[in-house]
Amino acid sequence: MPTPWPGQPDKSPSEPHHHRQTAESFGVDAERYDRSRPPYPQALVDRIVMASPGRHVLDVGAGTGIAARQFRAAGCTVLGVEPDERMAAFARRSGVEVEVARFEDWQPAGRQFDAVIAGTAWHWVDPVAGAAKAAQVLRPGGRLAPFHHVPQPPAEVIDALTEALRRVAPDSPFDPRLLRGSAVDAYQPMFEKIADGIRRTGSFSEPEQWRFTWERTYSREEWLDQLPTFGGLTQLPGEKMAAVLDSAGNAIDMLGGRATMPYTTVAVTSTRLPAA
Repeated sequence: MPTPWPGQPDKSPSEPHHHRQTAESFGVDAERYDRSRPPYPQALVDRIVMASPGRHVLDVGAGTGIAARQFRAAGCTVLGVEPDERMAAFARRSGVEVEVARFEDWQPAGRQFDAVIAGTAWHWVDPVAGAAKAAQVLRPGGRLAPFHHVPQPPAEVIDALTEALRRVAPDSPFDPRLLRGSAVDAYQPMFEKIADGIRRTGSFSEPEQWRFTWERTYSREEWLDQLPTFGGLTQLPGEKMAAVLDSAGNAIDMLGGRATMPYTTVAVTSTRLPAA
């Protein structure tokens, strides 16, 4: 499940898991989401695989299977858990096994895993209940590794989106202004919330952050294709979405028709301690 920007906190960043209607709206156009959303850095995938005791992976909030396909390509067996049947159905088309449930309610039926991952989805999970469920299904030494993309959009794009949303959707939870300055700093409250949930289980080593920096250049068409998949925008009526896309497109035109987006992909990660 994606977020407003891939990983951006909303206007209630400390408790996004309460906004289930947004979290479960992303399947409205699963095909667009799958083609337009960037994959995760290969170095992240490799590090998680190498730091896990085996290659049996549980993918929480698997969405259309972007992360699951990457871990399968790295030699892992992957099971996805996804609350949106539309997203799950799309993932299954590429051979990803997915069970439909909220992770907190999902029944593992005694199954155990070497790694529990979540690609830009863990903030939609209750941070304590989710970590406790991960502890239940991980083998001793298994790795919990939710990770999020943190984009740093050009100021022109932030300003254009802010102005458009102020006009057409002033109550939207999507607030681009949070990404002014250092986007990674803006995300730190969310990462701390995740880490605190892990600590509170008493079942994991002290959480740490792994960071991977990269960038992607978008054409006008690529950026406007991706924009409707962001949470807070997925539920906009057609005419309001058109106004947002028009404003964002004009901003990219001012940049010469292309926009380079620096990203930092951040994993908050810990290992399952042996049972007492």
